[in-house]
Amino acid sequence: MTNAPTHTFLDLHVHSSGGSDDAGGTVEGYLKWIEARRRLGFRIDGFVLTEHRNFDTTRDFSALAAKYNAVVLHGLEVETDIGHVLVYGVTPAFLSHFNLTDVSLPYAEVFKVAWETGGIAVGAHGGRPHIGLVDHVEERSIDLAPIKVIEALNGGSSDFENARAHELAVARGLREVGASDSHFVSALGRCLTRFDSAITTVEGLVAALRDPAAQFQAMRLEETVPGAVIPPRPTLAQLVPATSRMGDLGGDALEYDRSVVGKEVAAGRLEVTAEAIASYCEALEETNPLYTDAVFAAQGPYGGIIAPPGILQTARLSPPPDPAINFVGTSFMAGSRQEYHLPIRAGDTLEGFASVAQVYEKTGRSGRMVFVVRRNRYINQHGETVATLESSMVMRETKAVEGDA
Repeated sequence: MTNAPTHTFLDLHVHSSGGSDDAGGTVEGYLKWIEARRRLGFRIDGFVLTEHRNFDTTRDFSALAAKYNAVVLHGLEVETDIGHVLVYGVTPAFLSHFNLTDVSLPYAEVFKVAWETGGIAVGAHGGRPHIGLVDHVEERSIDLAPIKVIEALNGGSSDFENARAHELAVARGLREVGASDSHFVSALGRCLTRFDSAITTVEGLVAALRDPAAQFQAMRLEETVPGAVIPPRPTLAQLVPATSRMGDLGGDALEYDRSVVGKEVAAGRLEVTAEAIASYCEALEETNPLYTDAVFAAQGPYGGIIAPPGILQTARLSPPPDPAINFVGTSFMAGSRQEYHLPIRAGDTLEGFASVAQVYEKTGRSGRMVFVVRRNRYINQHGETVATLESSMVMRETKAVEGDA
């Protein structure tokens, strides 16, 4: 550890290219990033690898971690019927209960078995739509009895999504951790957890998370600087409304065809071949051996070459139904989100389905804005959802300039 051993600052949710097919950061790359952050005065003592649906006990980074005076621990991220869940203290007994490739594991069983086998499960990115537990609490009133800790500060979530998770935690007596959900080096440590004890092992981490008397706090990287003031977490009421159902935004009611929202239509097909994968990798100078080296890939977690997730960008899909929004403004891209659920392999036939996932409003300094979230969902020939890609377009209100006719 670099500073006082009575505190430990850990990023509890990190993916690497060696274990998660949608990640680009290497373990040593993350450690070099920690080294660089420390030189700027920030505090990161280590991180936990939580690979998607994959727990490889042969990966030993102890020597590499020692080289950079950091902690590298192992965990797991699984997918359940209430969203994603992080598991720490993974044991053979836990692994024997579940098929990790199942993207809809029963959440109550995951939390129960993790606890009974000496570990702990934590609800990941709690405030995100669909893959966080807040939606499932609001829509299905799920039982939170098995859940003791949630990730309420996630580096990949919006402030609004994090506020949703924080308010649920406060209302229901859940403890909170923070983590980056990093898939690339530069995101590591964006959010993390400060433990008021020295933690250097998975056993120590699990003990702290299980102990109701242990002290830990979710925080952002800039709050790790000595003397930094940690402000109160913003509430939903303090944040700009994120959907049209939250607050009076003023002006006329937004008119659009609500019948098309959420309606999926068949939009196209992508045939994935070994040649297509090779050509894509060659064009982008992609060198990850999971995508390019058949011998290496055969020994990896997927048993053979898989396609880079970006290959989906080569699909030509038709647009979703038009919501016919009655709003005049300047349009531009507001952001995107990509979720990859299963590896894409040569021989897969992927069907694309397009929909308008959301239409919502918010206000900014420039006035009223309307956001349209379009979603493309891909399923393979087995009917399994492989990926969900969302893009958000914003239409910003155009105001007349004084003097215009």
